[in-house]
Amino acid sequence: MFRLVKKLFVVALIVPASGCSSPASHTDIEAKYRNAQSQTVQVTGMKIHYRDEGSGEPILLLHGTGSSLHTWDQWASSLAPHYRVIRVDLPGSGLTEPHPAAAYEVADDVQFVHAFLEQLGVDKVHIAGNSLGGRIAWQFAVDHPEQTQTLTLLNALGYPQDSWPPAIQFAQYPVFDTLMASYLPRFAFATSLRDIYHDKDLISDELVDRYYEISTLDGKREAFTQRVKARLDEDSALIPQVQVPALILWGEEDKYFPVENAHRFHEDIAGSRLVVYQDVAHLPMEEVPRLSATDFEGFLREHPL
Repeated sequence: MFRLVKKLFVVALIVPASGCSSPASHTDIEAKYRNAQSQTVQVTGMKIHYRDEGSGEPILLLHGTGSSLHTWDQWASSLAPHYRVIRVDLPGSGLTEPHPAAAYEVADDVQFVHAFLEQLGVDKVHIAGNSLGGRIAWQFAVDHPEQTQTLTLLNALGYPQDSWPPAIQFAQYPVFDTLMASYLPRFAFATSLRDIYHDKDLISDELVDRYYEISTLDGKREAFTQRVKARLDEDSALIPQVQVPALILWGEEDKYFPVENAHRFHEDIAGSRLVVYQDVAHLPMEEVPRLSATDFEGFLREHPL
């Protein structure tokens, strides 16, 4: 506890001094992180950024806390020739607006996903999620089994956490949440990313820039501090209610979502399949994109719409 308090004081001293204004205009940042596949739709009062690529059976990909749909870039490239790949920036993340009522409980996100798919005219979907995205995905499968063809979890949130990544931990404390909503230097993102990648060579300047620059958009940092205060690691007793075909993909080196949780998901979800990747941490779709996408696609072929 002393070490955590010490770290908090260091952050309190460093962050205000290191914080800086947006490195570019918001218009320039949004343009930088859109592409030809980027689309915008209004859902539950928010302007939503998403990408819809390829054709065939629909797949929905959900990212984790503080991330964006860009985390699925390599999966989308692999899967779009054979499937309709839909990925979305969750409320308050990426290029999607913050929720107007700051509603970031899992139930709110499930309601959002349901409304988003309805807006796109998708009746049934293969849903996959990483981290928080996995938490939303399995809850969606429990609440809307009629709409869920398969469920795939990648280092998903689901069981009570012993610890959180420092950025999430800090944002849960009074005063520090206010500091983080106002000031967050680029180096803080570089430090956080080193915690979630096993292969540090993947942490390029471009990657750090993306996380940092997107965070400077209106309301993004405040939305992050609000989102991490939601009840994210509760309701694990509901996991056995998942009744759809399920695939669990897990990086063995994850510091905060231990591989033991992968085995717990495997035990709790009847008939599920488990694949564990060595020398991979929190983001299998980025650290072993080809291998994990191949495993995912093989699973989908066994459970077509």
